[in-house]
Amino acid sequence: MSNTVLKDSRGNRIGNIREQANGKRVAYDARGFRVGEHTPRDNTTRDARGNRVGSGDFLASLLTSPH
Repeated sequence: MSNTVLKDSRGNRIGNIREQANGKRVAYDARGFRVGEHTPRDNTTRDARGNRVGSGDFLASLLTSPH
């Protein structure tokens, strides 16, 4: 399991993406709130409420968009 920290252009932490043992990646904002997940099995990204965002990995965009 890996953990990737994402930062903005000023070096401020905007969130992180954690990979689980099953390959699923979960994104958390800077406060630690879950903002979405990407499931490689069906290659879809869902937001924190379970709504499908799109096909592919859009976790970074969930962290940079206002929510």
